[in-house]
Amino acid sequence: MRNRTPRPPEPPMIRALRGCAATALFGFAVLLVLVSFGATTEMETFPGLRENRSWMVVLLLVLALAATALGLLLSGWRSFGGRAAVACLVVVMALRMWTLAPVLHCWSYDSVGRGDDGTYTCANRNGTAQ
Repeated sequence: MRNRTPRPPEPPMIRALRGCAATALFGFAVLLVLVSFGATTEMETFPGLRENRSWMVVLLLVLALAATALGLLLSGWRSFGGRAAVACLVVVMALRMWTLAPVLHCWSYDSVGRGDDGTYTCANRNGTAQ
């Protein structure tokens, strides 16, 4: 086993700045997930043909995941608050992906149509449908 010299304790100001930065990143991740819910509300709620924004939602979720990981890195691996925030964000992101999953097969189409029974139909603006 290697002898490791203990690191000197971090100054309180640095710890406070890291905690504030981690909190800001967790808040930014929550904001991104909320915006991702709002981006497809019209498409998921009302029947009819709507613009396909699933690509934007996936991008927002990837950015939220990156912000969450960076927030955990800044808060420290042993931080209870950081782990709790990550757990909550992972649950919300998983819920978002679960609600978005039926639309992902329409990834390369311009529009998505939602039927009365909840199924999704992919369509391009030039009239081709799947």
